[in-house]
Amino acid sequence: MKVYELQQLVYLEKLIQCEQERLDDLYEQAGLHSPGFSDMPKAPGVRDKIGELVPKIVDQDAEIKANIRKYTDTRERILRFINHIQNPRVKLIVIKRFINQQSWQDIAGELGGKETEYTVKQCVYRYLETAN
Repeated sequence: MKVYELQQLVYLEKLIQCEQERLDDLYEQAGLHSPGFSDMPKAPGVRDKIGELVPKIVDQDAEIKANIRKYTDTRERILRFINHIQNPRVKLIVIKRFINQQSWQDIAGELGGKETEYTVKQCVYRYLETAN
């Protein structure tokens, strides 16, 4: 597995958040609240704002669901890869970095000792080079 494959979770999560914000914006634009009914006829040129936005909302919702499925599949694939790592130090670092999304610096601090940002990063990169 390559580093960019392990990083896909971060990007998918950010993409889902961005798409969710867009969906929220579409709901807000549609003003989805109870409409006021009146016997008065509508003026010519009045747009059906909800009717125009519903297809966009449906498409956006479908896109979010598809990316959530992709996120779940990617996470499962990464976890299967991690389960095959025999070295506990490498395994711990990979989990903290690519599943828990911690920085290299935070991981080094948690491991303590003489660990630095550079040493934990190189540990993972070397393992990935030999694993492929």
